[in-house]
Formats: sequence, C-alpha cells, structure tokens
Amino acid sequence: MDRPWYAFYDKDVPRTIAYPNVTLKELFNKNAENNPGKPYLVFKDITLPYRLCNSMARRLANGLLKRGVIKGDRVALLMPNIPQYPLSLMACYKIGAIAVPANPLFTVPELAFQLSDSGAETVVVMAPFADKVIQTVKTGGASVKRIIVVQTPGGNIDLEEADYIVDYDTLLGQSEEHEPDIAVHPEDVAILQYTGGTTGFPKGCMLTHANLVAMLEQTGAWCRPGCPLDLVRTLAAVPLYHVFGMNCNINMALYSAGTIILVAQPTPDNILEAINRHEPTVWAAVPAMILGMINHPDIVSSKLKGIKLVICGGAPLHVEVMKKFEELSGALIWEGYGLSETSNVITGNSPILRKPGSGGVPFPDVDIRIVDLENGTKAMPTGEPGEIIAKGPQIMSGYWNNQEETANALKDGWLFTGDIGYMDRDGYLFILDRKKDMIICSGFNVYPREIDEILYTNPKILEACAIGIPDEKRGETVKTYVVLKAGMSMTSQEVIDFCHERLVPYKVPKIVEFIDQLPRTRFGKPDRKTLRAMDEAKRRQM
Repeated sequence: MDRPWYAFYDKDVPRTIAYPNVTLKELFNKNAENNPGKPYLVFKDITLPYRLCNSMARRLANGLLKRGVIKGDRVALLMPNIPQYPLSLMACYKIGAIAVPANPLFTVPELAFQLSDSGAETVVVMAPFADKVIQTVKTGGASVKRIIVVQTPGGNIDLEEADYIVDYDTLLGQSEEHEPDIAVHPEDVAILQYTGGTTGFPKGCMLTHANLVAMLEQTGAWCRPGCPLDLVRTLAAVPLYHVFGMNCNINMALYSAGTIILVAQPTPDNILEAINRHEPTVWAAVPAMILGMINHPDIVSSKLKGIKLVICGGAPLHVEVMKKFEELSGALIWEGYGLSETSNVITGNSPILRKPGSGGVPFPDVDIRIVDLENGTKAMPTGEPGEIIAKGPQIMSGYWNNQEETANALKDGWLFTGDIGYMDRDGYLFILDRKKDMIICSGFNVYPREIDEILYTNPKILEACAIGIPDEKRGETVKTYVVLKAGMSMTSQEVIDFCHERLVPYKVPKIVEFIDQLPRTRFGKPDRKTLRAMDEAKRRQM
C-alpha cells in the first residue's frame, strides 16, 4: 500500500524499527544496572534513584510471591501518581503477573465490575481508597484475596484488621531483595488496560510485553528529535492508570532511562510547582492542563521554558491555545491519536508539517486504512470519511475473556477502531466522529449508556439519554436529557447529585435538560444524534 506520510517523517525517525526481543522487566533491570544513582522517581521533595527503586520493586515482587501470587495472576493497581504505582507495576513485570490499572475514584460498583471481570485476586491500593476494595470483598462483588495498603505521608489511615489486608511497607520490609527467578516472555500479557467498546461496557485490552516494547520504541523514536534521550525528565500529571499517562511517562522512562516527576493531584498550581521545582523536559498533557498553564497568573515568572516537548492527547487542542503555549514555553507540541487497544498512540503530527485538527501521520510500522462503515471491506477514496482501521506491532492481542468482542474488533490483523475519520493526500489522519457514542472528557472515556443506566435506577425518572457536548477546557462534557415519570418533579441539581453518588466525577453530567419524550431511531432506540443536533441548535441561538 502507498505510504505518502513517509515524506513528512523527521530525518531521524526511521520508517521501520528493529524491535528488541525483550520484556519490560529486562529493560528496567538494564536501566537500573547502567544508571544506579540516576533519579528514576521524583515526588515532591523525595528523589528515588534507579538502584533503590529496583530494590524496592524486587522486594514487592518477592512479597507478592510469598503471599501466593503466581505468574499470570491479575494484580489491580488503585493509586494516583505516587511512587508506589510505578514500583508496583515493575514488581508485576518481574514475576509475570498481569497488572490491572484502575481509577482510584471509581465507585464501589465500578470497581467491583473491573475486579470481577479481570479476576484480580490482589489489589495494591492507596489507603484512602482501600475501604472501597474492602466493601467489594464483603459484598462478594469480587474475588479479592489480598489487599496491600499504601499508607499516605503524614499519618496512617486506620483500617480494619484482617488476614487479607497487608501494609505495603511491612511487606517490603519482610521480603528479600533478589531478582525473582520467574521466566517472563515477550508474548506474555503485561497489562489489562480497561476501555469501552461498541456495547459501552468496559473491556480489558490484553497488552503484551511485546506490544508495549514496540510502543515505547515507536514513541521514543518519534519524540527523540524533540528531546535528546539523556535529557528526558517526564512530568507525570496525566494519571498513570490511563494508557496515555503510562506510555508517555513509564514507557518513556524505560526507553530513555529517564526520570519521572510525579504529580498526584494535577491542579494548575501543583503542575506549576512541579515544573518550577523539578524542571521537566517532556510533558504529556490533555488540553485542559495546557489551558490551565496559559491562564495561570505566575506562568511568566515560571520555569516553563525548560520544557522541550509536549505530547497532547485526549481531545483536540485549539490552534490558538497551541500557539500561545508554544510562545510562552518555547516547547514543541505534537498531537497524536490512539486507543487503549493500540497501547496508546498510532499517529503523531510531524514537526516538518503540522496540520491543525489532524491527528498526524502513522507511526513507524503502522498502517492505517479508511474503510466503508457498512461492511468494512471497501477502501474509501482519499478525503472520504469511513471507519479507521489500523495494523501495527503495538495493537492488543484481544479483549480479556471476550472472544465475541475480540472477533468484532480484530479482523485479518486489522483493528477496527469504531472511530470515523479520513486521510488526506499526504497521509494525515483527521478524526470526525465515533461510531461508538463515547464521550471524551479531559482524556477520559465516558460511555453514555452507563450514565443512562444509573439514571434509570432513580424512581422519579422514566427515561434518560446522555450525550457529549463541546467544552473549551475538557474537550467534551456530559449533558443528559431526562424524562420524568408522571406527577414527579426534580431539579437539575438533584439529578447531578444522584449521579455524583454513583459515578466518578468526570462521568457526572454537568448539564441536565428535562424534556417530555426522547426522540427515537427507527429501531425504537433513543436517538443521540438528534439530541446532539437539538443541543447544537439551542447553543447557536444563545
């Protein structure tokens, strides 16, 4: 197939890569051996060098083995961006356990689903969120046998005593420091990265060591012209449990033997403090973070100019915002496109030619086609929209315990993304819409059906239908249309409060509109397309 995008590759970016036949634990061990005193993790006023981090990861790995975890077991990681997160991930890599990243802000039902679906029997959790895991055990919502609790600095949080609850630091102190003698292979699954699909229910993308090694090699090759390897200090403000945060921080460090600067609560003040204190050179950010920096009153006197490269994802970045930030920082911003199913990213904008609104050109060894929406067999002409399908070494091996969805997504080596877009004559990809009605809020996937089903449990609500609407800061935000039962009354705030009790904050509708009945498709389903058109018309009149 023709690959016109090669003409826009930086001279130092190869068209194809010879991927090393190694595992992620081998890369980490090599970095620790070659750079023992170099900082690996930086968190507030704490600096942890590679040698110490490798020792801690080994101790945790041996502690997990001693507690009964074996190769192939799933270990859920329920923490914000604190040092224990990457250390726990490295421990899983060392023993061939499969890490299951989870959002610590999940409600108990959301968490129970992911733990149950993955079959995770072990959870490493930050203490403030441990009670939710304990509740899943007590209610039988998951088959958790071990809870390893990371206490927060400045005082322990009291938890009930039970044999299955273990203190993280105690476990490390009781465990040996040697490298576990567990054979791990490139084709072994390393991570179950949960995402959503055409049904809207979360599914675990099986990402192997080989997938993630290919991803880090591609990302590293693409980023290297923007920041030399020996200068890589990533600012980890995007959550590490998100595939974007994982790849552009943990993977980037594995590739470059770089340093990860952790920000647990990514407020504009906290991000700017980390920039001023630790002077990162690479920053993976969502548009809302970049906008927050531009509008920060102390930005001019900050050390923002130390950042060389910004990787922006999660939502389109407005051209004006991009120009303003690059003027303030001197950094290069490149946007990309990807999914959890692709280990993060498959396209990136080239510094040779950036096209506003485009996700860029395919990465090395990645092919992208646009096919018809009906059958997915006909190649669409240049510039004509269709479904985006992709092939490359970083694409998942399938969905965990879900053969039907795997067969729908992977066909003859091609991933059918469910996203609608087109490619121009230069091979630049433009995203138009999603076949899935997924909403992306600040880089997080939100599935309307999940919100609908929550609202259907309210005794006053007859029907509900959520859509995504444009939001300057978040990319999109959630709006829900509600039909009340006869004789019932509710306020918008009551609907929002009801959702707050049952959903993580980014899924909670910000706007509620009450209507008499929902428009429906010819199949009798709520018509989200019509609702989006109604909202757009209403906003045009404002």
